[in-house]
Amino acid sequence: MAPDATVERLLAVLRTEADPRVAESMRRYFPGDIHALGVTNAGVRVLADAFVAEHRIVTPEARLALAEGVLARAFHHEEVLLGFALLRKLVKRSYDEALLGRFRYWLEHYVRNWAQCDDLCLTVAYPFFLSRVDALNRIQDWTESPSPWCRRAANVALVKFVSRKIGSTTYRLPLDHILGNARRLLGDPEPYVQKSVGWLLKVATDHHRDAVVGFLETHIRTIHRDTLRYAIERLDEKQRKSLMTLEH
Repeated sequence: MAPDATVERLLAVLRTEADPRVAESMRRYFPGDIHALGVTNAGVRVLADAFVAEHRIVTPEARLALAEGVLARAFHHEEVLLGFALLRKLVKRSYDEALLGRFRYWLEHYVRNWAQCDDLCLTVAYPFFLSRVDALNRIQDWTESPSPWCRRAANVALVKFVSRKIGSTTYRLPLDHILGNARRLLGDPEPYVQKSVGWLLKVATDHHRDAVVGFLETHIRTIHRDTLRYAIERLDEKQRKSLMTLEH
C-alpha cells in the first residue's frame, strides 16, 4: 500500500474541491445519505491525473498501491471514485487477470451505492476487459456474492460487451452468459440488482431479440415488474404490450 502521507495528501487535495451546492444536488439521486463532498466525477478524474503527474506516480504497482490506500480510507462518495480514477488509464495494458480479485474485493468492501459500482464497471473494468474479453467468463460467480453491488456489477460489467467492435472484429458476448446471469438473479431481493438484470436484457434485445423475448415469456410469472419494464424498452409496442399482458 502507498505511504500514508501520500494517501492523506491526495485526500486532502480532494477535500479542498468540495462544493456544498454540488453535494446537495448529488444527494437527490440516492435514497440515503452518500456522504458527498460535492466534487463532480469529471473533477475527481482531473484531480487524480494531476496528482499522479505532479508526484510522478507512474508505475502500475505504485498506482495500484495508491488506489488501494485511498479506498481503504474512503468515507466520502468521491473518495471511492478517486481510488478508481487513479487506475483507469493503466488497466487496459498494465495488469493481469489477478486484478479481477481486487475488483471483487473492492465491490464487496468499499462500494456502497450504484454510482460507485457503475463507475468501477464502466471506467475501470471496461478498459480492462477490452483487451481481455476472454476474462469476462471469470466474473460469472459475482452473481453469488453476498454484496448486492458485486451482483449488480456481474451484469453492468457486461453491458458494453453484448456487441462491441474491437479493432477490426466485432465481439459478441455469448448468449448463455447473458441469460445465465439473468436466470441466477431473477429472484434477487435488491432493486438495483434487478435493474441491472433489466439493463443487460434490454441491450441484449438489440442482438438476440427472439431469445430474450422467449426468456421473458418463460419467466414472466417470477420476473420483477421493474426488471421487465427495463428489459422491454427497446421492443416494439406490440411485443411490449404482449409481455405486460402475460405478466398479469
